[in-house]
Amino acid sequence: MKQQHILLFSALLGLVLTSCRKEITLDLENESNKVVIEAIVSEGPGPHTVRLTRSMGFDASNNFPAISNALVTLSDDLGNSEQLTETGPGTYTTATLVGGQERTYQLNVQVDGTTYTAECRMPVAVTIDTLMVDSFPSFGTYTRIIVPGHFDPPGIANYYRFTVRVNGEKQEGINLENDRFTDGNLVLQPLFLNDVELNSGDVVEVTMECIAPEVYDYFFSMGQNVSNAATPADPVSNIEGGALGYFSVRTTSSKTVVVP
Repeated sequence: MKQQHILLFSALLGLVLTSCRKEITLDLENESNKVVIEAIVSEGPGPHTVRLTRSMGFDASNNFPAISNALVTLSDDLGNSEQLTETGPGTYTTATLVGGQERTYQLNVQVDGTTYTAECRMPVAVTIDTLMVDSFPSFGTYTRIIVPGHFDPPGIANYYRFTVRVNGEKQEGINLENDRFTDGNLVLQPLFLNDVELNSGDVVEVTMECIAPEVYDYFFSMGQNVSNAATPADPVSNIEGGALGYFSVRTTSSKTVVVP
């Protein structure tokens, strides 16, 4: 595909993706000492990890206290269940649980007599088919962007999250996509990096996660919060019981490109 075609498609796609985003109302809070759960089950044998910390006030440092001695259990819709082992401060991991597509998983966390629960279903896997480097004119020069491409499965609502590493360093930013207007099509989603200028020879790795819709809502609401940082808010969580955070059951696909 010629470069100008990629740029045109990317620009149009960016407008479409912006128009398909839904507004999410956030409860504004600035509470500290709340339980924060980050639980991830990926396709395959794992180990799968649950991280437990406590929240800090909005104006406090980012040194979140770990929660030890919690009781953490993961189970699936086939009757498999496993109590996780604390392998580091606030980090709990599995030994036997296997993640599978189109299976539903349950999370149960008990901290100081309070129980937090969540349920999430793993989507069908979608793979990145190509990863390109493109550029567009900006203030008299050209800015390089990364363009992953994938074929969206028809007839299924799909939700995606992208993470980017440049020379091994994970980049900031929340890159999300859904297929409301691209169902069943080849999708070329440009990824713009915050305050990072790509140079020739840089190694860029893009990971595409297929995520559940409620996890998409969590990261989308987090993005809204970041863009309105003057008004702190809790992202929409799929965890019941009053904890912050999310439970994501996902598939992943990665590709690497060297910037020419």
